Amino acid sequence: MKNKTPYIVIAILFVLFNVIAFAIPTEKASVFWIGYVFTMIAFAVVGLVWYLTIGKKQDLKSKLLGSSVAYISAVYLAVQFVAFLVFLFVSSAPNWCAVLVCVAILGISAICMITTNAGTEMITATENKVAVKRQFIKDLQIEVEMLAEIETDAEIKQKLTELSKKIRLSDPMSDPSLSELEDELSAKVAAIENSNDRSAAIKNAETMLLKRNKKVKAMKG
Repeated sequence: MKNKTPYIVIAILFVLFNVIAFAIPTEKASVFWIGYVFTMIAFAVVGLVWYLTIGKKQDLKSKLLGSSVAYISAVYLAVQFVAFLVFLFVSSAPNWCAVLVCVAILGISAICMITTNAGTEMITATENKVAVKRQFIKDLQIEVEMLAEIETDAEIKQKLTELSKKIRLSDPMSDPSLSELEDELSAKVAAIENSNDRSAAIKNAETMLLKRNKKVKAMKG
């Protein structure tokens, strides 16, 4: 269940806003209603943004980035409320001035929220791609560790442990151009368990791992 606290806060602020708007004995000129409508829009925007960003299941970094959008929306509401107060007490201001100010506040805030959200999605997508690229080395290390765990020959067990360490220290980043080489490396690791000469099989896997790591290094210049 999502945390209802933010919505309670919005509801309280909304009530206070209306009390201030109609309890203060000022002339309700056109600029008042323009400011009032745009402030209502601001409340709606904040409610929508908070609904979309607060309480969603996501990692810590995504939550922090998402909270930036929620913060911008809150600042937008605060600035719009200040503008409303100005037009509440300055009823002689021209209508075009009220519209221009409120539209400018809305437009700038929308641009800030959209660009921040786009940045959040880009960072998340990049991290997901990086996680996928790093998965090969993690899976390979687990496979070798499992072989070492069940190995009864002390010498072979030690060699498997050393191979696991070399895999762990390898560059975790992968690339589509390495897929064939990494498939071959996986095959050589998988062949260790049923090999008649496991020492030679481990050596072959180490050689293939070294070749893969050298290509990764060369790709990075």
